[in-house]
Amino acid sequence: MNNRFLKGLVAGSALAVSGLVNAGVILTVDNANDTLVSIDTDSFVVSTIGALGTNVFFGGMAYDFSSDTVYMVGGRNNNNLYTVNQTSGAATLIGSHGISDLFAIAFDTTTNTLFGTQFSNGSGLFSLNTSNGSATTINAAMGIGIGGLTYNHVTDDLVGMNDGAGDIYSIDRTNGSQSLIHNGAFVNDSGFTFDADKNLYWDIDFSGNLYSYDIANNFARTTHLTGLGSFDGAVYLNEVTQEQPNDIPEPTTLAILALGLMGLASRKFRK
Repeated sequence: MNNRFLKGLVAGSALAVSGLVNAGVILTVDNANDTLVSIDTDSFVVSTIGALGTNVFFGGMAYDFSSDTVYMVGGRNNNNLYTVNQTSGAATLIGSHGISDLFAIAFDTTTNTLFGTQFSNGSGLFSLNTSNGSATTINAAMGIGIGGLTYNHVTDDLVGMNDGAGDIYSIDRTNGSQSLIHNGAFVNDSGFTFDADKNLYWDIDFSGNLYSYDIANNFARTTHLTGLGSFDGAVYLNEVTQEQPNDIPEPTTLAILALGLMGLASRKFRK
């Protein structure tokens, strides 16, 4: 059999598997009409899912992939925690956290903890009870307002965006201390989320810009969309599987698949 054909078959089989897993969307909130919106991370097609049914202004979102649950906080003048239906967009009230200007949340899947941060009227770090919405203070005054928050499950790291400055920090979950990991550029009240499939951080802001930050390339920022309107809050979801993002098959699995395909092709060529 032609070696070039064999190599193409192996590469094609690997891409076929990994390509499926890498398909993803960002869920975010259109603040102009309080609707849930999806953005495809390959085509960048923007699609409206449906009305939230509650007012959101500078709100934040988080995703627990173990239970396939999207959480949301209402932001300014809405001190409530919700779950959000990914199909209809409808928000269901969990309860009040009572924290002014809690703009950002992130779900830590290692400890099963929902964290929240303030951007203004304080700079606290909190944990939120996912059963009743109540907040527990971890640090009442971190000193830096975090308006975008996400959990990187690959590095087991809580990561926050200081809106305005655009700086990115690693945040200690036990005491709220911060370590600067990227000296960024301006963003306006952002929704911040981690994409393990592409090893990126995504940020969508209130000025209607969608950015990616390439972790492996010194957090190089790329602008993908502009002029979207007033958006805030973001979570990354894998379209194909409800399992943990980046559950790409092990190399041995891909090798077995490729060898199987090669064997079938070899039998075909011998006939």
